[in-house]
This record gives sequence, C-alpha cells and structure tokens, in this order.
Amino acid sequence: MKTIIVPTDFSDNASNALHYAASLASAAKARVVLYNAFPYPVVTDVPTEIMQEFVDRIADEQFRKLKEIKQNITRQYGIEVTCIAQAGSVSNDLEEIMEKENGDLAVMGMRGANPAVHILMGSNTAAVLRKGRVPLLIVPPSAGYKSPRRILFACSNPFVDNPNMLRPIREMASLFSAEIEVLMVSEPQSVQKPLQKPRPSNLEEHFRDIKHLYTFDMSDAVRASILDAVHESNADMIAMIPHHHSIWPYLFDNSDTLSVAMQTTVPLLVLAENAVAYAAPAGENAL
Repeated sequence: MKTIIVPTDFSDNASNALHYAASLASAAKARVVLYNAFPYPVVTDVPTEIMQEFVDRIADEQFRKLKEIKQNITRQYGIEVTCIAQAGSVSNDLEEIMEKENGDLAVMGMRGANPAVHILMGSNTAAVLRKGRVPLLIVPPSAGYKSPRRILFACSNPFVDNPNMLRPIREMASLFSAEIEVLMVSEPQSVQKPLQKPRPSNLEEHFRDIKHLYTFDMSDAVRASILDAVHESNADMIAMIPHHHSIWPYLFDNSDTLSVAMQTTVPLLVLAENAVAYAAPAGENAL
C-alpha cells in the first residue's frame, strides 16, 4: 500500500476519516493524497474566460485550505501529503484521481445525523460503491484509529473472479499481521426445496499465505448476524464485496435495522468488484 486517496469536504467527519487514513499511511509508509472536488458553476450567459477565472479563484481557495491541512498532517504524522483541488465531483472523478495518483485505497467518512441515509441515498460514497471500481474504506464518525488485528470478511459467494479485488484486504492483513475471519453467511434453506450443492470457493488460493479461518452462519437476520460476529470476534474492521455477492442488499435496504448496521464503530472496507491495478503517473495539478 503506497498511496491513499482521501476525498474531503472539510467537514468534521471528513477530518476524522483523514486522521484514520494518515495513521494508516504512517504504519504503511505510504503517502496521502488530499482531494477536494467542488461543483463547476452552471451559468449560460457568462463569457467563458470570466467563468474560467471564477473557477480558478475557487480552486485556489480550496487549494489553500488543503495546504493548511497538509501542514498539520505532515507535522503530526510525518508522512508525505499531496493536495488536489479541482472542479467536478468525487463520484465522477475519484476513479480518475486513483488512476493518475496510482492509488491503492480511498478513505471516506460518513456524513449527517443519520450516516446510513447520507451514504446510501444519492451521496458520493453510494455512487462510488455502485461503480464497484474503487477500493474504499468507510470510516464511521466515532471510529478512532486502531491497527487491525482481526478483519471480518463477510461474504455469501466464496468464489472471487478478480484477484485485484482482494488486494486491499491482503495488504491490510499482511501489513498488520492481522487474521482474516471469513464469515460465510446465508439464508436458511427451505425444507420444500432440494438442498443446494456446496458453493465453489477459491479463497484458499488467495489467502494461503495469510492467517485465516472460516466461520459459518445461516440466518434470516443477516445484518444482525454480521454485527454479532464483529462483536464476538473482536474484529477491528469489516470487509465486504458489493453487487452480486449478495450480502450487500441485506445490509443496505430501507428496513428499520439499517441504522443498527451502520452504527458500528468498526470501519468498513469495501472491496471493489471491478477493481483494476492503477499505474498512471501523477496529474499535473498535484503539489
């Protein structure tokens, strides 16, 4: 893990996520890229040169804020920090930033009184998750940094098609000599249906050089089972895969237990199903 991208809107929760990322970067001897995206003004009757001047002024002001944060983070953690401020949106441009900066992981915080709603209902984080191309660590507002010693990897489909997807959890486990607990969860099978064949798995191939174990749970209350497992195993981090790995819909629907799922203080590592290896040079707006 060499580069961690941290989008920020200068909020308290973004600051908390930044300090978590900085601690992680210090342990990994990685650099942090502070990234601020501001909306491009949509005005049709203003000359292009005037509009560009206005955008440049906004970029300069946001960049100044980032540099102040950079000075504090550099002094506190002794890490390399790069600043990027540009017009656009995190949801649309984060993947490009990851590619240009050769990013290994993005770290974002939760926002609002009800973090679950803000993350999942139209926010930048939700859009990033839906694309499934950026490995993302979501840091709850109350989560302080703690070196992960046990990572709970909750999944229902144990066959991983894209090895790049598992790179963040493998790197995290290797960096901290952490143990991965693979929690295989599924709904109970109906007695009226024939028993399903065991699901094929290639996790042993991917985790063979990492300390790991397997636990199994069959329950209608999948979310509650995962949260119970986090508590019982003293996990410091949850790792999950969205999309066809069907645990995700159980966690993020509109039921009244959603807030319970998102009140955990344990960071959530989202393994990007469509992950690619980034190797492009840094962008020219970096400092």
